[in-house]
This record gives sequence, structure tokens and C-alpha cells, in this order.
Amino acid sequence: MQIKQAFILIAKKLDAVFHQGNQIMAAIDDLNTAVAALAAGFATLDAAVQAELAALSAAVAANNSSGIEAAVTAISAVTSKMAADAAAMSASVAPPAPAPTPAPPAAS
Repeated sequence: MQIKQAFILIAKKLDAVFHQGNQIMAAIDDLNTAVAALAAGFATLDAAVQAELAALSAAVAANNSSGIEAAVTAISAVTSKMAADAAAMSASVAPPAPAPTPAPPAAS
């Protein structure tokens, strides 16, 4: 009878490990998706910043103060969006559930 109980205990532990492995894999998938979305969004926002930097350089070269102010305002808006997107992405990725507490071994 002890062998049967040992097998049952092992099966329960293996099931818990398998379940935890599935949770970890799901969390990894969620993280990869979030990172990919964040990278794509940042690439778009970086392109917007680069365009505004070019506009700023042109405005400086032309001594165009209103163009300089507009470019600075646009760069500030884009970088604020980058910060907000990063914060939202971080908040959307839930931390993994704590691992279950293992049951004490059965008395023999």
C-alpha cells in the first residue's frame, strides 16, 4: 500500500510542477507579446522624435523661433507618450501567481 501512496504523491507533485510550468510558459508568452508591442510603439515614436529633431535643426538654421518652439513642443509630446506607454505596458503585465505551497509528506 505504501508504494501506491508514494506513486500518488509523486503523481500529485508532477502535476503541480506541470501546472507551474504551464503558468511560467504563459507568463513568458505574455512578456514576449508586451515587449514586441512596446518595441514597435517605441520605433514609431522614435521616428517621430527624429523627424522633429530634423525640423528643430532646420528652424535653428533659419533662426525661426516659432519653428523651434513647435518642434520642442512636439518632441515633448512624443517623449511624454513614450513614458506613458511604457508605464501602461508595465502595469498591464501581471506578476506571476505565487507558487503553491507544497503539502507536507504523508505520514508512513
